[in-house]
Formats: sequence, C-alpha cells, structure tokens
Amino acid sequence: MPVYNGERFVGQALDSLVAQTFTDLEIVISDNASDDGTAAICTEYARRDARIRYVRSARNVGLAKNFQRVVALSTGHYFKLANADDLCSPDLVARCVEVLDRDPEVVLCYGKTTLIDGEGRTLRPYEDRLGLVSSSVTERFRQVLDRVGLVNVLQGVMRAEALRRTALIESYLGADMVLVVELALHGRFHELPERLFRRRIHDQAFSTRVHEDQQALWEPQARRRIELYLWRHYLGYLRAIARTPLPSTTKLRLAAVVARRSIAARGALARELVGGLGARR
Repeated sequence: MPVYNGERFVGQALDSLVAQTFTDLEIVISDNASDDGTAAICTEYARRDARIRYVRSARNVGLAKNFQRVVALSTGHYFKLANADDLCSPDLVARCVEVLDRDPEVVLCYGKTTLIDGEGRTLRPYEDRLGLVSSSVTERFRQVLDRVGLVNVLQGVMRAEALRRTALIESYLGADMVLVVELALHGRFHELPERLFRRRIHDQAFSTRVHEDQQALWEPQARRRIELYLWRHYLGYLRAIARTPLPSTTKLRLAAVVARRSIAARGALARELVGGLGARR
C-alpha cells in the first residue's frame, strides 16, 4: 500500500485488507512523507496486526518511486497493489490466489470493479474488459491496447516474478497503463465474474485532479518538462517489448502493432510535439 496524506480513507482500506479470508499475507505500507494523520493511523494498525509493516519516507519521492518501493519491500510469491482509498471484498485475494495456483499461464487475476464515492455509496459498475484469455501474445497485446482504461486490474493479484520483469511504474503520467500492457506480454489475465473491488472516486483522488497536480504528485522533485504523454506511452510499449524474453520474430510482430498505431495517431503525436515545444519557448 503506497500512501500519501491518506488519513481520510486509509483506515477503511486497511480494514478491508486485514479482513481477507486468505490470511497468509504481508501488508507493506510505504508512507510517502505524509504530513497529516496517516502515520499515526498506520502505526496503530501495525501495532495491532503483526502482518502489517509500516515504512515512512523522509521526503516525498512521488507516486512512481513509492510504488517501486512497495514492490522492493514485498517478499510474497504473489503481489497485490492496494490503494489507500479503495476497498476489497473479503474473498478477493483468496479467489485470485486460487486461479493463480491452478493456472501457471495466468499472470494477473482480478475481480470486477464497482465505482463508489467518498461516502462509500455506489456510483456505477465499471467494466475493465481485460480478461485476456488468448494464448497468442500478439492478440493479448492488441486487446490490452484497445481496452485499458482505469487500470483497476492492478488492484488484483499478480505473480511477483512477472511483475519484477517489468519496468514497474515509471516516472511519467499514465505509466501504470503501460505496466498493464507490459504484464500482458508475460501471460494471460483472468477476470473473476464477481464485483470484488470498489474503487473510490472522490475530490482528492489522483484521477480527479487537474493535469498539473497529477504531474506534481507523480514526480514532485522533477524540474518542469515537456510531458509528451502519447510519445512516452508509445516508447514505453517499445521498451516493454524489448525487455521481454520473447523470440525476435514475435518482438517484431509486436513492434509492428505499435508502429501501425503510431501512424494512425500521427496527427495527435504531431500536435503534442508542437504544443510541447511551443510551451518551452
């Protein structure tokens, strides 16, 4: 659980984790130098439950590096990201582990999502549509590029070994989407039919902030730079392909998929580049 100034919801999020029916787990909290009541809340939970480990940064290193830190601190065979404002049904981890134990070709298993508000009231169901069942890595790659949206699937359970073969989340906006795409290169995704994950949409959620605030949270120590959102994503896909232990012929097919999509998006890519260069003048 990476957290920054999460006092409003972190207790509820931790309650949903300690209540999991699958009990053989560690809960690693990485506090990104919060200056509210987060430290006191998390310290109290760690005192009450030996499975909880609370670690605090001396300074805010940003969302990406804080995620990288929780991965480095974790020791389990499987890994689950747990946002500090979201909620999991008690059997989410157990159901996902059952699938992963049974099918070694699945690298990520997740439950369907329900969006809730700051008070926990249901807003609407959300369809991730990322049950990637094809044995063809090229087909999975095309599907995830077409369907990836709110990246709720990262709140499922994944194989730690596969996760550590990726670049994790890098320091640019939307890098979590690129991580989902890269995971699909390593195996299939399994979507459970039940709605086992509740994502909270509220006024302080990262996804509801303005673009400039998102940049500051993602990498607070960085100097202002041209963001080039689309360019970074397409380059991220190519780097992900290069990292995989796939045959060269398969890598070429995957790179061709990226090339065709970048040609189709050439207008948006050109506008982004021109706009970014103009902003620096």
